[in-house]
Amino acid sequence: MKRSYWLIAIVVFGTTALTAQKTDPIATGLGGVAIIAGETRSPEINPNIADTESAAVQAPLKEIPVWKQKLYYGYNFDIYYHSDTRNQVKEKGWSVSIEPEIGWRLKERVYLGLRFGGSYQDTYSTYTYYNLLDDSKESEDLRIQQGSWSVTPYVRYRLKTIFNDKVGIWLEAHLYTGMEFPRVTDGVAYGTDYDGLKHSVIYGAQVSPVITYQFNKKKSFQIFFSIISLGYSGTTFCYVDPLTGTRHNEYTNDVIAFSGKLKNLIANQFTPGLYGLKIGVQRSF
Repeated sequence: MKRSYWLIAIVVFGTTALTAQKTDPIATGLGGVAIIAGETRSPEINPNIADTESAAVQAPLKEIPVWKQKLYYGYNFDIYYHSDTRNQVKEKGWSVSIEPEIGWRLKERVYLGLRFGGSYQDTYSTYTYYNLLDDSKESEDLRIQQGSWSVTPYVRYRLKTIFNDKVGIWLEAHLYTGMEFPRVTDGVAYGTDYDGLKHSVIYGAQVSPVITYQFNKKKSFQIFFSIISLGYSGTTFCYVDPLTGTRHNEYTNDVIAFSGKLKNLIANQFTPGLYGLKIGVQRSF
């Protein structure tokens, strides 16, 4: 009689286990992992839920603000060394500048931007002249240190990309204006170009090539070839007579044909130095 009860219990338990498997919540797509009758099973993949979750993950990517997609910023560095002789004046010196920038990607190939420049220049000059009293040739040394600032709005157009779109060739047109503040730190400026000079205003327009290298989606490296450029430049020199205190201005202008820096380079038979090489980095937000 006891054996009959055990048999009935086994049959009932087995039937219950089978029923539990048939009503397994996993089959309904609710997810989770269930342990039934000592067996571990993972949920079945519901394609509808998978698509919904994927769309939910991708949705925020489409909602990135426009300013984050279009706006960029950067910083540029320029070093310039020169050495030339003109009108009995030997001059050599160097300058360094830093230019932060901010811009807007108007189109895939068209960028609009604005650079703010600050620079420092150190120039050594030797002025040679004839002393009429004893008919001798004499010289005077002069050292000028100069600080300056400039503002440069620009538009840039991409001509071509090469090497799997990593390298871009651009043509940039820009306007610029700024001020220079020279200071005599050694020697006497009397009778020289710096005699009574308080400041000068610079302005102009220029077109030159730019080469960029794309590191990743957010960062690119750029090189400015200002030495190969066309345009116009002008300078207004403001002088103050040290005796009377009166002010007067002098104006000069020049048509840039392959840059004045390139002219200096050729005139000095390729004097070693970096001539207007400006490099920088652009980054997206």
